[in-house]
Amino acid sequence: MWSRGLTNTVSRRVMAGCSPAPPVPTPASFRPFSSNAGNPLDAFRDSVDRQTRSTERVGRSWSAKELRRKSYEDLHKLWYVLYKEKNMLLTEQQLSRRRQLNFPQPERFQKVQKSMGAIKQVLGERKRQKIAEHQASKTQEAMQAESEIDDIEVDDDIEVDMSDPKKEA
Repeated sequence: MWSRGLTNTVSRRVMAGCSPAPPVPTPASFRPFSSNAGNPLDAFRDSVDRQTRSTERVGRSWSAKELRRKSYEDLHKLWYVLYKEKNMLLTEQQLSRRRQLNFPQPERFQKVQKSMGAIKQVLGERKRQKIAEHQASKTQEAMQAESEIDDIEVDDDIEVDMSDPKKEA
């Protein structure tokens, strides 16, 4: 106990003589949220009010056929958008539960999940195709190397002396 009081007293004396701590440097890109920008957690909330959402129709999910035409970058961007939408829907669903309200258009969640599953399917197909192409090229290279070995002519006229050189000496 005595040591605790002593260290508190000593630290207060030392801190009293010190200059204030320098400000923490912040990166140039850092901008604190202003009051007019809104809450940063609003990204997890539906931007459309509940009344409009309950009457408004939403779109359909993406099909694998449509996604096969997209580039990898486009699929990545779409995955990110769907992931944000999924998080927003989960937040809204939780808020509806807490407030004991009906969740407007619960089918949106299934549409997002179906679209994300279609993206996974397309990426899996592309991955399997790349693996198959790689294996085909490897087997083709192996067959080509084997045929080159078979094409080498062996001269049968060469005699090889198989006797032990130590016995001759």
